Formats: sequence, C-alpha cells, structure tokens
Amino acid sequence: MTMAHPSPDCALYLWPRRTVYVGRLARPIEFNLAAASLTVALDGLLQYQTPDMPGPGYCTSLLLKPGERVRVDAGDRLIGTCYLDALGQDHALLEPRMLECNAGVCQRVPGEQEFQRLFRQMLDPGIAASEGFRTLETLINPGAIPYPVVDDRVARVVSLIHQSVAQNCPVTELAGAVNLSAPRLVQLFRQQVGVPIRRYRQWHRLFVTAIRVARGWSLTEAALEAGFTDSAHLSHTFRAIIGLRPSDIFTALARARLVVDEGIDKDLEASV
Repeated sequence: MTMAHPSPDCALYLWPRRTVYVGRLARPIEFNLAAASLTVALDGLLQYQTPDMPGPGYCTSLLLKPGERVRVDAGDRLIGTCYLDALGQDHALLEPRMLECNAGVCQRVPGEQEFQRLFRQMLDPGIAASEGFRTLETLINPGAIPYPVVDDRVARVVSLIHQSVAQNCPVTELAGAVNLSAPRLVQLFRQQVGVPIRRYRQWHRLFVTAIRVARGWSLTEAALEAGFTDSAHLSHTFRAIIGLRPSDIFTALARARLVVDEGIDKDLEASV
C-alpha cells in the first residue's frame, strides 16, 4: 500500500515569469514592493493599510502595483501570494478587471475562488509545477490576450541586469548599451517597470538568492554570489522589499515544497 505524503506547511514556486508563495505570515509585513503582487487570503480576510489611508482596510484579495508602500496583516492565516512579472504585463491585464481600485491598491480579483483553490493545491506534493503554472496563466489571462508591448530597450536592460546580477553596472553603461541617455533610461524604466533600476536589481538579487538556496547553497554563499556584500546587506534589502527577515522565510522553507523551474538554471549559469 502506498503511503500518502503529508502536505508541507508552505510552498515556494520559482518560475522565470512569476514567483508564488503559499503559507502563513507570523507577523505583519511592511514593505515597498519592487514587483507587482497579487495576494489572496485562503481562510479569512487580509488587513492592509497604505500611508494615505486613515485606517486599515479588509479584503480577501489584494493587487498591489510596484513601488506601493503598504502594511499587510494576514493574522497567521494561510495566504497565497504571486509576485507578478517584472515588466508589469500581468499587472496591466489584472488591474482593469479588479472589482475595486483606489490609488494603486486594488481588491477583489475576478475568479477569486479559483485562485484560492489553486493556491491550496500548490501545497499538495502531487500537483505538477507545469500544471500549476498553466492554471495560473489561465486565471491571470483567461482570454489569452497578447501581453502589452514592452519597450525593447527596457527589456534589454532587464536582460543585462540578469546577466550581471552580482555587478553594480552603472546606469550610464546600461543606457549606452541601448543608445539612450542615462536620464531618459531612468525615466523610461520607471514608466515601464514601476520601480527604479536599483530597486529592480535588488529584487532580482533576492530572487537569485532564493533559487540558489533551493539548489542547496547556504544562505550566505547564495547572497554573496548574487551581489550582496554581506549578511547585513541581504537582511536590510530583504526587510525593505519583502517586509520580513530572511530567516522568517528561509526557516519556513526548510519544511516547504520548493519548486524551481528547470529553465532557470540556464539563466543562472549566464549570470555568474
């Protein structure tokens, strides 16, 4: 008789286009997002508040744009969070469909129950990563609408950042590579991606660090290879962007379902 494997406490899926975390948050998160995100409560309500709100709001699903400062408290409830694609294409598709929007914070995603069902399934070791990604793609883009066009120069700069993740390539050098002035690149990148180049580079370094930890590296080794100068640098960046200490996530991942897309390995090889 085959024994069923118990579901893990949390799950982290690392795909080139999106990252999904399913689990519980032991404390409120206060962060300044470097990527758009969709968070769905799986058993209760989310409490959230931006600096401009006189008091907290409550919802079951929350779409946040890049650069939005927000405090989110799930009260130790199970949540699913999808960090959307870096170039803002997912956000551009989701935002017009959200049922309530105000100053960059949107609530009530269409198909909310389907998102809840998918995130719960992602805790099940039996679900294939490819199946999860296809379902997520269908929920975000049910009409298979072509993704909004991204300026080729911005896409090229993002690619250069990925290829030199451990280096602090100057903006002037990035701008020269795409035949723009530095001020114009800064403006165009912010318009397209939603955050400054430096903040996006920090976000990608966190992403690469998480992938390498998933591959068996120590947290310190992974952080140094991703371009962080030391543990304090990693911790400061992690708390500023994610809102938690690195140990809050990586300790939980020791008992998590951790799934890394096979195609990511090629990207990592090109970046070191």
